[in-house]
Amino acid sequence: MLFTCKRNNKKDSVTDRFKGNLLQEFDDASLRLQYKCAHWLERKTAHLSGKSWIVILISFTLFTSSYCIYRIVAGFSQATTSSITITPITKPTNILQMRKQMIDSNLSISKIELESIVHFRQYIDSLGRSPTGKKLYDSIMQCRPGLLDSLSIVENQYHSQFKN
Repeated sequence: MLFTCKRNNKKDSVTDRFKGNLLQEFDDASLRLQYKCAHWLERKTAHLSGKSWIVILISFTLFTSSYCIYRIVAGFSQATTSSITITPITKPTNILQMRKQMIDSNLSISKIELESIVHFRQYIDSLGRSPTGKKLYDSIMQCRPGLLDSLSIVENQYHSQFKN
């Protein structure tokens, strides 16, 4: 009855072997790096005597322990802590007000006005598409950044007055 409790352990798939080889390569690379660093440090410190090693050890211990003590004391003694200020994100209000004013005012737009707006919009679009008019188009968009948005709002207003 013991043979029924065995698990099927077939983990010789390609991905497992690849992961194992990759991890082995990383281990080998880190060991080579450690070996090179150890030999470099050994060459740089070969001329130091035993007394100088003791002085280096004592100065290192003294500096690190004094810094740790300073940080502990500073943590308990400082009453004020600097905190990160959180600035709430707000929606731009002028866009919503403009659209609301257009809807609330119930201005009627004539067919002639709409045709002139559509003609102007086509002119602006043709400027943006032509290489020679691109400079003029960019200067207009830089001076009047909301112009195309305003034109679309007016066109939507015209179309909405016939839906109601």
